[in-house]
Amino acid sequence: MSETTEPQDEFKSGDLASEFQELGSNLKKIFLNAWESEERKNFQVELEEGLSDLGDSLKQTAQEIRDSETGQRVKAEAEDLRDRVRSGEVEGKIREDLLTALHKVNTELKKASQPEPPSNDTVDEDPGNG
Repeated sequence: MSETTEPQDEFKSGDLASEFQELGSNLKKIFLNAWESEERKNFQVELEEGLSDLGDSLKQTAQEIRDSETGQRVKAEAEDLRDRVRSGEVEGKIREDLLTALHKVNTELKKASQPEPPSNDTVDEDPGNG
């Protein structure tokens, strides 16, 4: 039983600050050992190579898209849109469409806001059927 009480007595006799200091020292050693380990270095190399391969693959894919017929068509359409925006054609079309839509909305709102005159059909109806 004396063996089990020794660590407890030793633990009780130490002060809290020194235990935290020792904990910090131990954690530092663990982190340094992990950082300097071959496993971490191998992982870093694999990660760097993987990211490099990914970048190369994305560049190649982008180039293939640019060189493809679809890519050329999209590029031409984008340039056409850019030219139309710069010339004011797109702005004019948007303005025209917006004015037409607003005019329709306002016309319908005016109709909805005016009271409906009584129709002749309602006068001829039998009040008991309804």
